[in-house]
Amino acid sequence: MVKVLFVDDEPDIELLTKQKFRKQMANGAFDLLFARNGQEALDLIKKEPDIAVVVSDLNMPGMDGLTLLDKLKEFSPSPKTIVVSAYGDIKSLRSAMNKGVFDFVTKPVDFNELGETILQALKQDEGFPSLLSIYQHELTQGFPEGVTLRNSSRKPIILWDSFPLCSSSWIIVLGVFVLPSPLPLELATSAVHGLLKGSLYENSDLFLTSFEERLYKVNKSLKAHVLVGQYHGGSHVFSYKTNGEFRVYHMTSEEKILLTSSSTELLTLGNAVILEHPSALSHLALSPIHED
Repeated sequence: MVKVLFVDDEPDIELLTKQKFRKQMANGAFDLLFARNGQEALDLIKKEPDIAVVVSDLNMPGMDGLTLLDKLKEFSPSPKTIVVSAYGDIKSLRSAMNKGVFDFVTKPVDFNELGETILQALKQDEGFPSLLSIYQHELTQGFPEGVTLRNSSRKPIILWDSFPLCSSSWIIVLGVFVLPSPLPLELATSAVHGLLKGSLYENSDLFLTSFEERLYKVNKSLKAHVLVGQYHGGSHVFSYKTNGEFRVYHMTSEEKILLTSSSTELLTLGNAVILEHPSALSHLALSPIHED
């Protein structure tokens, strides 16, 4: 998941931003970090050098936004910057543009516009798989309530998906992590995702060994770790199976429980979780093992 840092001294900005971008955080589009001024931002970037985008106010106590823009040039690679400016503050805005910012938004902030600007900035990040990330963003718009992702690293690329199967009440959740091969990574990931999705439409009780055999017939160099889960929207029952680098946790305000994967068919071994009231206090966290 790509990291986006917001720098603003307004006390309510963190709560408001998390509320406005809750879907993007849930579906893996980006992760949010916060700092109250330029110095806090610099300290955080030193600890989190993979921050891809910085969204900064210009007028802040201590180190202001313009000084921060100068300091960010010292980092290699330097994050893309988006400045937040009061309408009519032409002088500060001109100074910011001369310092090479990617774009700007004016107050009051239109968060839909800001979200699109952040995605545009990410497209130009050479270290970020732009086409696949946009595809991922679209795929996970339909994730069921109570199911969240943990994938804060840019590598390896994990492609998550969620879609109805057989009827509107059943939702298949799947994750794809392609192992190294001669094929371009994005092409290989998309190919595995498409084949797995098509195979599930043919047989929702698909054995992962059968899928691996089908994948081998398509291209002998293609190998992937996959997760396939079923989530029932009416009863909130979830169960899953995987052939590799994935784990699923049931997270509550009191505990974190690792759910074991089924080795045969879904919903047959009894290791299922019931989310009677899906909410922020009770949810599933889908996680590649390298994030644990």
